[in-house]
Formats: sequence, structure tokens, C-alpha cells
Amino acid sequence: MGLKTKLATAVAAYISYKAFSRRHDIKQTYTIEKARFDSMSKDKENIQKQVGIIKSELAKVNAISQEIGYNTRVFQQDLEPRLKIIKDHTNHLQNHLNTKKTEKN
Repeated sequence: MGLKTKLATAVAAYISYKAFSRRHDIKQTYTIEKARFDSMSKDKENIQKQVGIIKSELAKVNAISQEIGYNTRVFQQDLEPRLKIIKDHTNHLQNHLNTKKTEKN
């Protein structure tokens, strides 16, 4: 065996010894990190479900928005002639009242 091989073997043995002596800490860390990973995976799944729900609701909101826009335009078109009639009647009544006032004076 060469020097490099002996040195590599010694380093590997030292690392193995340290890992063995800290096996409980390593196991505990692994357990904690695995639980965190599982929790993050569940959170990711929940977020993806919520995003799907939001997308489906967004489609509904967009449809309602388009319908409201259409109804607003129809209402405005229907309202314009009615407002003109009301304005004409108001002007007519105002003129009639003004005429009566001038006749009294």
C-alpha cells in the first residue's frame, strides 16, 4: 500500500469513527429534517390545491365581470332616452311655471 492509500484509509476511518460517535445526533437531525420535508410537501400540495381553486373562481369572476359590463352598457343605453324624456318634461314644466309667474306679475 502506498502512502496515498494509507492516508485515504486513515481519513475514511476517522470520518467513520466520528460518524459512529455522533450517530444519535445524525439520526435525530435526519428525523427532524425528514419531518420538515414531509410537512413542506403537504404544504406544497395544499398550496397547489388552493391555486387550483383560485383559478376556477377567477374564471367565474371573469364571467360575472363580463356579464356585469354588458348589463351596464344595456342599462346605460336604456337609461339615456328615459333621462332625455325626464329632462324634456322638467324643462316643459319649468317653462310652464315661469310663464305663470310672468302672467301674475
